[in-house]
Amino acid sequence: MSWTKRISIWIVVSLSLQCLGLFYIDHYFLANDSKAVSKKVVEEVSTKAKDIDITIPTNAENILVSYDAKYISYYDDKKLVIVNCLTGKTKNIKSEDGCNVSFASWIPGRNRMVFVEKESDDESSDLILYSYDVVKGEKVKTKKLEWSGTNTKVEDIQTAPLTGVTYVKVSNNANKSSIYRIDRDRTMSEVDTIPKLVGNITLIRHEDKLVYEGAVYNKIYVTGKSSAISVSDVDKLTLIGSDNDDNIYLAQLKDNLISKVYYGKTSQDTSTWKTINLQTPCAKENLIISTSGKIYQNDPLKKIIKDINSGTETSYKGKFVQLYNKGVVSLENNKMSFVLFK
Repeated sequence: MSWTKRISIWIVVSLSLQCLGLFYIDHYFLANDSKAVSKKVVEEVSTKAKDIDITIPTNAENILVSYDAKYISYYDDKKLVIVNCLTGKTKNIKSEDGCNVSFASWIPGRNRMVFVEKESDDESSDLILYSYDVVKGEKVKTKKLEWSGTNTKVEDIQTAPLTGVTYVKVSNNANKSSIYRIDRDRTMSEVDTIPKLVGNITLIRHEDKLVYEGAVYNKIYVTGKSSAISVSDVDKLTLIGSDNDDNIYLAQLKDNLISKVYYGKTSQDTSTWKTINLQTPCAKENLIISTSGKIYQNDPLKKIIKDINSGTETSYKGKFVQLYNKGVVSLENNKMSFVLFK
């Protein structure tokens, strides 16, 4: 046998013995009887705000509720106040020197607000848009609305969290509306609307399109199209809202009451849209569209919220304030009340 062959055999034998030794040490000599057990931890999600007395000042205005009712906001002497519904603690949002909050709204699906500040008692002052993260307690200046002119008033703010785009609707005494589009990078442009006086507006959130209603003739338009959205045999339409699936909801308006609702996507012909007839006609302000696409009808006299699709009714006490994702918020004797949907 040659010497090279002998060396090769000894190398193979040596490596085999080393591997056997390491296997024994790892699996027997250093082994123990303990076993690792993993357990999935599921966070318990509360179904409603805690039962804490939340008293609202008598002179409070513009009471608004975040999407999950963890926070409530209102104006108190032109100052913005936010209440933590889990702890009952209040926080005053400090305005810039000489300024007051002129408009505020909650961002859909977020515990964040957007609001506009304006110098008090100054018709020519600029409007400045801010955002506020309630959890972090951070106030951030977004944009100065430099083109708003004089004697202006913010009437609506629509925000799409997914795209980061914000639309601000501003009006003045000249019977004209201006809508500003602000991108995530804070670039601002003015939206060219067909009617100069605009009523309701809503966002198609995934397509970054704005749907708006002419305030005079109740014609409904969507940005990027010159013709109005029409429904067969309906003369007067009004815009109710939109949902997270990009459906928009229009209603037939007759004698200032709503009796029929049409909904679908702007990319589809309205002849394919779904129709819902209301058993009892109601005023526009008493018809509410949730972000999940449910249609609710409020009866302020009977103090009942009705799910139009299922027919389920939820009773509340006091004055209706707003819906949140799990129920109804109302105000009774200056105290907030939270009732889960039935």
